Amino acid sequence: MQHSSGFLNLVQDALTHVREITVDDAAFRATQPNTYRVDVREESEWNAGHANGAIHLGKGIIERDIETTIPDHSAQILLYCGGGYRSALAAENLQRMGYTNVSSITGGYKAWVAAKLLTTTRPSVVPRSPFDKIAGIYHLARLIDKVRLYPAGKLPGYNYLTIGFDKMLLEFLCVDPYAFEKAVQAAQTDDEVLSWLKNKLGPSFPTSHAISDFNDRISRRRPDNADKQAKFSDTVAKYPPTCRRPETYFDLIDLEEGRVERLNNV
Repeated sequence: MQHSSGFLNLVQDALTHVREITVDDAAFRATQPNTYRVDVREESEWNAGHANGAIHLGKGIIERDIETTIPDHSAQILLYCGGGYRSALAAENLQRMGYTNVSSITGGYKAWVAAKLLTTTRPSVVPRSPFDKIAGIYHLARLIDKVRLYPAGKLPGYNYLTIGFDKMLLEFLCVDPYAFEKAVQAAQTDDEVLSWLKNKLGPSFPTSHAISDFNDRISRRRPDNADKQAKFSDTVAKYPPTCRRPETYFDLIDLEEGRVERLNNV
């Protein structure tokens, strides 16, 4: 992209007041306590891919929302954009707001990708783990979260409602997907959703034995052919190793969404 001379002059002036760091330094610093890597790009850029572990506060809102998201003005904040320009401007503004440990990552996301550092398309807010239970049922808590987040555009790239594990769960419950969606959106709590399910299903609500069988079936799903296994292994290989290698799709979901505790508890 060709930037205007006025914009470049603004950036150059900001860089006289802002500390810059390399992507390698940023990757190392991100492991330190009280450190935040912040993506200041547009939402469409974030959705297409971002540094693993980053949070998203776009250039248009970061000054408004930073003190709610990171109230500690002494926290280490590592900002990046596409190429290192917008992040410099954002860093200067945060310093004006009293943040004392702010850096702009030189080269931005382009440099991050070129250095082959870990990236992801994981959204800022993810649904609960498929292992989280409501009424003893796997994936139900996750599907409730998806119904609340997906229609609002908060889960780009996720499967939704009529396919995958969502479909498996709703078929197990014998509930129409869109009736379930409507009920969740009308409810305020998980308990209200569960009450709706029990009222709708009546004596057909699954028994503990049926739930146990369903949980075993859904949680053990894994790649069932060579192509799927290759794709599964390639995805796992992008992440740092865990104590126990992910073997099922539930494991992979937790790995991709940053929940590695269960895989490290052996």
